[in-house]
Amino acid sequence: MTDLMKRLRATDPVRRADLGAVDDAAFAALREEILMTTTLHPTNAAPAAHPSRRRRLGRRGMVALGLATVLAGSGVAYAAIQAFRGSSGEGVTCVSAWTPDVAEGLDVDAAGPWLTGDPYADCTTLLAEQGLPPIEDPVAFAWDGQTYVAPAGQVPDGVERLESRSALDPAVVELQQSATDRVDGGASACRTVAEGVAWAQEELARLGLEGWSVGEQDALPEPADGAQVCAEVTVDVGEPAIVVGGTTGSDGILEDSLVAGIVTALKGGITDRCVSLDEARAVADEALSVVDGPFPTTSVPDESVTCARVDLVVGGSFRATVYGPTTAG
Repeated sequence: MTDLMKRLRATDPVRRADLGAVDDAAFAALREEILMTTTLHPTNAAPAAHPSRRRRLGRRGMVALGLATVLAGSGVAYAAIQAFRGSSGEGVTCVSAWTPDVAEGLDVDAAGPWLTGDPYADCTTLLAEQGLPPIEDPVAFAWDGQTYVAPAGQVPDGVERLESRSALDPAVVELQQSATDRVDGGASACRTVAEGVAWAQEELARLGLEGWSVGEQDALPEPADGAQVCAEVTVDVGEPAIVVGGTTGSDGILEDSLVAGIVTALKGGITDRCVSLDEARAVADEALSVVDGPFPTTSVPDESVTCARVDLVVGGSFRATVYGPTTAG
């Protein structure tokens, strides 16, 4: 990760940006630039028309290759990444009226990464964050490898309507969030690559995910300055696989005083205690109250456990997800 990307991820430009300043033309230009950067890797040949969801998801993580150029002059542009993720197969796009431009990221009411894997619930949350009401008579459907929610009367002809309320297995959603979690997940410490592989295998077992592979990227050459090499965990839903690579040194986010304070509050109030889902939600909301405009906290009921848990994702903004039972203990 470049120094520029590290600074962008650590400084939370979203909370200082006027998101209304991202007009349709600017977003379309950003989207086109990101799509261009995702084809720079030699294994990412330009897809044919109507690529599958698997191929779109397999490109996850490649956005950063050329993203620094796009983002260098604009914190607003960084904020638009969440919407891009919603329109690139890694989340959901919510519209009150369907137009041909929706597939290009335009005329969209709300879009963002998966919060729970339930397109209806996630769209309700994403729309509320924009100050918009839920979609009336909503229907979730897949089109061109992406997931949309639109009014029943606006659904295009011939698309695949989703029968299940879960467009993505909730366990996979949690795996994605846990891999980048700053509290006790994949990004909570500087692990060796071998430790990162062990963590990934344990996480797959905990979540009951079968058929996944865990592998290592080619090892980095030993840093000449003796810098520490830390594991970096990447989840590829399309394979499905977890790839553990090495990055030189910490990205510095956990050393940031704001992030450190939030992590400490979440550990002290949730991870190191045994609390219910509602109690964990209250702790998370309080911890994130020091941030202007964090992504809304997501609560996921889980009656199979006795104590709540939390994932904190930091990058552009702050997003917490709490899982747990109605009653603790």
